[in-house]
Amino acid sequence: MIEVIWHGRGGQGAFTAARLLGAAASISGENSSLAFPTFGPERRGAPMQAFTKIDSKKIGNRSAVKKADFVVYLDETLLLDGWQNELKEGGIVLVNSKKTFDDARIRSVDASGIATEILGRDIPNTVFLGLLCTLCDHLTLGNAEEAVKNYMPEKLHAKNLAVLERVSNAESVLAENENKTTNTNEVESEVSDANLGASEGKASATSDNNAEKSSENAGRPACHIPALQSEQIATKDYAHNTCWHAGWLTTKNAGWRTFRPVIDDEKCTGCLKCYMDCPDGCIYKVESDAKAVAVDLDFCKGCVMCKNACKFDAIEMVAERGDK
Repeated sequence: MIEVIWHGRGGQGAFTAARLLGAAASISGENSSLAFPTFGPERRGAPMQAFTKIDSKKIGNRSAVKKADFVVYLDETLLLDGWQNELKEGGIVLVNSKKTFDDARIRSVDASGIATEILGRDIPNTVFLGLLCTLCDHLTLGNAEEAVKNYMPEKLHAKNLAVLERVSNAESVLAENENKTTNTNEVESEVSDANLGASEGKASATSDNNAEKSSENAGRPACHIPALQSEQIATKDYAHNTCWHAGWLTTKNAGWRTFRPVIDDEKCTGCLKCYMDCPDGCIYKVESDAKAVAVDLDFCKGCVMCKNACKFDAIEMVAERGDK
């Protein structure tokens, strides 16, 4: 049995790719396949998983895959310590990244770059569909093309077939990043830091009080933001009263973000349209002559609404993924 684990974020098409891979495997009638997802929050940007199982006989086990022949990361910020625990002996990890890795089991490809070039959008799933169909035994690129034609809307056929053609030579595509060398441990550390969103903040050498403030307001420009309450609520108390005063929703969701907003202070007119349109209150006013607003990167999910609201092109969405 060939088993695949897909790691992605809502909106990247991980489950679609899992289903298309299963369809590609079974379209000839010689194989059976299963594809299914597992979600946390069902929203764009939230980490999720999908699984594909392929076998020459009927598949009875419908449980989640624990160890796979292929593990795919559609977003490199999801590649964390312990990745090898999901891999079978002889398995391969495919990562959407411009980086390279010393560990031979990890192969990287700039899937976002290929998708953006051909589709005009950063939806890298078809890139990995094509790669897997060329790397898996008993599957061909022709199987992937048939799956796209049969299970995607017709308006999406041409561009997605062009993506499959672009990755038809898997080894050539996977070798494109190998002119660089990056230590795997350093990359995993960078990925972990990126997944946390803003930096955790280092203790100031001036005083313990400054160190505490630095920890509470890590990643925020210097301005007054009331500290949020972070102590645990007793379950029995919460169960009897779900109406709590503001400040209890303290989960930092920056790890969902794939793009972060960067404000060009020279172009910004201070109209506050982004401030009013941000659904999570992550844009706040700054008492400064140099800038009007700033972004709270601890809680920003990268929803792009601020950029869409700005009529002066003062906000640019910058990819969280590194170029190293």
